[in-house]
Amino acid sequence: MLFRSLFYTVILFIFLIVEAFAEITYLQILKDPTDLRLNLQYAKEQESKGRFKSVIATLERLNALYPKNIDLKLYLLSISIKTDSTEKTLNLISKIQSSDQISDEIKKKVAQIFDDMNKKKIDKEIIEKKKQREKIQIASKQKAPKEKSPWTWYTELSYTNMANSNISNISESKTQYSGGSIIAMSGIEGDDLLTLKNGWGAIYQINSSSNLSLYASHSSSEQNRATSDENDTQALSATYSKFFKKNTITSTFSFTDLNTRRAADTLTRNIALDNRYFVNDKIKFLTGINLGTSEGNQNPSNLTKRNGNTRKTGLVFGPEYYFTPQHSFKLKYALTGTDAIADYNSLEDETISASYAKNFKIGNLGLTYSISDKKHKEPDSEFIHPSFSRKDENKTKTISFSGNLNQLFSSQKFFPISEKFGNFLNTISYNTSWSETQSESSLLQHNYKKESFSFGLTKRIYFQ
Repeated sequence: MLFRSLFYTVILFIFLIVEAFAEITYLQILKDPTDLRLNLQYAKEQESKGRFKSVIATLERLNALYPKNIDLKLYLLSISIKTDSTEKTLNLISKIQSSDQISDEIKKKVAQIFDDMNKKKIDKEIIEKKKQREKIQIASKQKAPKEKSPWTWYTELSYTNMANSNISNISESKTQYSGGSIIAMSGIEGDDLLTLKNGWGAIYQINSSSNLSLYASHSSSEQNRATSDENDTQALSATYSKFFKKNTITSTFSFTDLNTRRAADTLTRNIALDNRYFVNDKIKFLTGINLGTSEGNQNPSNLTKRNGNTRKTGLVFGPEYYFTPQHSFKLKYALTGTDAIADYNSLEDETISASYAKNFKIGNLGLTYSISDKKHKEPDSEFIHPSFSRKDENKTKTISFSGNLNQLFSSQKFFPISEKFGNFLNTISYNTSWSETQSESSLLQHNYKKESFSFGLTKRIYFQ
């Protein structure tokens, strides 16, 4: 057994030595570069290993040393065909066909190889051209914009919470006129109003310079302490916009059905036509007119609601100055005349307002101050005072800040926001505002002061 193992080991050792000596190294070639047998053996060994660059280099050197050796040329020809070396193959074919030492039979075979190569070359060119055409077609399809629908649809859900210091507009003296007499005025002052709204909208792109916007919504409001402002409201609006070189014209129709839960419902319709004229890049001028009606749902519980049915006519105009596209100041004058069934509800309202707007990275700041003078046509002699008609002067200050959540989150450096999450936050907008109103009136019940603070979030989802 030991002898058999020793025998196998010796045989294996001899086999490895033979293999080691049989393999020709490049160092041996360098020592004797003109040895034809040694070089051919090296070339065949390199060919068996798939090292065709070494084979071609060796054969080209041998062809240079032995230019009349046809076998070398045929060997090199076979290798160049394997490696798709077209230029080398054609050159060798030319030399072989012009040689006097090669038989006609071999020349015919070489000629057949040449024909096959040409056919293969033509087929390759056809295939390559086909591939190029397919690439061009695919690229053109990718570049060509898909036919886009002119409609853009969206839905939104919003939440708003408002804290009001005097939600019932209780007078500062806590008194009011009633039938010409002064009586105590009671009611809830500080209260919160929560509103949830769901809206559906569509934008139709008529052409590059005009569009039509449609919007419908339902909202529900709940008070924390009192109930007078609790309501369910349905609203519908349609807006047409047209853009010219110097003008932007907007016309809007709106309809609102205010279902006050513990009072008569009110239906309001309004048509507004606005025009913004661009004097230059920095100055715009706003002009507009509006027409509207308001109708109360008179019922046994609200016998005088019809007296508040009104028709309104108004106009507005004023300049807008833009320091930059994101930084502006506006002045606006509005005059509205209201005709009601009962003359004591007819009035004239003049309002002057100044607004400042500045866009920051995290959102948009708005500051507004307005003064409003309201003069009623006749006194309400039956219910309030026989000789005092109502005259109000309201001064209102408002500070607002709005934007989307991506503006807030992307402006900080501590928590990086991914592009996908940023696109999601872009569809969630926020709005917060503080407002203070001081009302001075010829009637006690309309002398009041109130402040309100509101915060809201809106999530919008687009459908194309």
